[in-house]
Amino acid sequence: MRQMQGKDVTLNAIRKTYGATVALPRIDLQVARGEFCTLLGASGSGKTTLLKVIAGFERPDGGSVQIAGKDVTREPISDRNIGMVFQNYALFPHMSVFENVAFPLRMRRLAKVDIERRVGEALALVSLEEYRKRLPGELSGGQQQRAALARALVFNPDILLMDEPLGALDKNLRQSIQIQIKQLHQELGLTVVFVTHDQEEAMNLSDRIIIMDKGEIVGDGSPQALYRQPDSRFVAGFLGNVILSPTIASAR
Repeated sequence: MRQMQGKDVTLNAIRKTYGATVALPRIDLQVARGEFCTLLGASGSGKTTLLKVIAGFERPDGGSVQIAGKDVTREPISDRNIGMVFQNYALFPHMSVFENVAFPLRMRRLAKVDIERRVGEALALVSLEEYRKRLPGELSGGQQQRAALARALVFNPDILLMDEPLGALDKNLRQSIQIQIKQLHQELGLTVVFVTHDQEEAMNLSDRIIIMDKGEIVGDGSPQALYRQPDSRFVAGFLGNVILSPTIASAR
């Protein structure tokens, strides 16, 4: 698979409400090209809502979303060239691994020979070549997540959005997939926006962490900076006694 180069994302004065509830009062955020940026917060902090605004699943009530300087606020997700990975994998149960990964390419009407090549390259990236004919139900949880990751990468997205992608995996498998995600990020130059409530996961994966609370950004910095010099008492308490994994750290 060719070298990917991610694009920067800029959020200007993003506001999102649901009736009388203000989910995002005002968010200003810029994610640099090729950065692994994690939105970290407890349930209800606004992190998933913000991810949906970036993706195009939710339209903000105010503000703008820009990708590489282009305003995409009113564009659907299909026009944003964004890859998505979810906690529930969202694989089609009646399709083989190959067909699941090929699906976004077929939607883009690529030639059969190009589909075969790109799917093969994507499956090789996540070490699933030998499972290409299997159905999702014949895979382990970790293998299903890797298939979902291959599908998100196969069309060379500008941005990869990941919403609690490892939440359903056990601790050992989670760490293994974390290492693979970090290595792929570095190898492909992807811009990644990753959502999690898991402090340790955020600290071990990210170039930069955005800590959210009640729809606002309350912490912003590298894992090391936030840990050693937290922005506030809340940030210090939220991160607690998280320990950086030396295995993940060595993959940086």
